[in-house]
Amino acid sequence: MSTRRNKLLTKLLQNTTGETEETLMKLTIERICADMCDYYGKFYNAEGPGVLVFKPSANEKDSMFYLCVDALISALEDYRDQESISSVFQGAIRRAEQIDPNKESLFLIQDDTELALVHYRHDDVNSDFLLL
Repeated sequence: MSTRRNKLLTKLLQNTTGETEETLMKLTIERICADMCDYYGKFYNAEGPGVLVFKPSANEKDSMFYLCVDALISALEDYRDQESISSVFQGAIRRAEQIDPNKESLFLIQDDTELALVHYRHDDVNSDFLLL
């Protein structure tokens, strides 16, 4: 992931206080995800169903990676005792197995305190970005 995208995500994943900030955060994350749909398709074709993970970090190589369904299942087992995280992984597994990579992309955005699942539909203008 580029340094610019990494900085944007790091800044946006901090606590937002108002409606304007939340809207801005959603629009910026949507733009980043829209830019990354081609990468999602390439990973999907090479490794099978899964999610593209964004994790802002000091090391750029660790800030974006792909988790196939098998890796998601392993991660689910590791976080079984943490209900909020395990529910996100369960949703990611369920959606990853049903997604059409030519029409949709699936992303996990993770920071130190939160994990969010984003389902991006490429062609549907009315519901192209779902933060789950």
